[in-house]
Amino acid sequence: MKSKAAVNYQCILRAIGQGIEKLGVESFDLEMSDNHGFVVSGTYRETKSPCAPKPRLKKSLLSLIINAAKNKCKQKTGSTLFHFSKIRFTRSNIELLDQAGKASRTSWDGNPLNPLGISHVLRMAGAYLDSKGSLFLRLSWRHDKLTVWHFKHFNGMGVEAKEMFTPQNLYDQWVRHFNARKPHRLLKPTGSD
Repeated sequence: MKSKAAVNYQCILRAIGQGIEKLGVESFDLEMSDNHGFVVSGTYRETKSPCAPKPRLKKSLLSLIINAAKNKCKQKTGSTLFHFSKIRFTRSNIELLDQAGKASRTSWDGNPLNPLGISHVLRMAGAYLDSKGSLFLRLSWRHDKLTVWHFKHFNGMGVEAKEMFTPQNLYDQWVRHFNARKPHRLLKPTGSD
């Protein structure tokens, strides 16, 4: 079994979330694959012209997803539902997504972060797994609810656990995590007070 320090699910899952968040994902399933990679399948809704790729995307993993999904589009109340299946995220993909995410966070434009955005939801799931010392198995995002399956040690035995999170649970987890990362500092008198 790997040590807790060997896996940083918070960073890994956030990077994957950043990769799929740009699609406007409605629902998805994420699971471990071989060689510590991940596989994601799900759906997203395009509300612009049917079966047209988003113009802002450059050639990337995401544009490949969109081009592949064009062949599977379906009409539903004026929008298009795209399905994507078995998109692999390797270690190198995750590192690139993490670097791109760090670059975008350093050029923050002052808009508040959405704690229920996919990248933050997955970050919180990763932080939860890291805090429990659990091994990630899979997760599912449906109707703004997250279900996480993980393997944890309990009384010297390994047990598969299933946790469900509502938007309120996720927001509370985000606040606790944010407060733990940024301890409140007391201001010291400067002598001019």
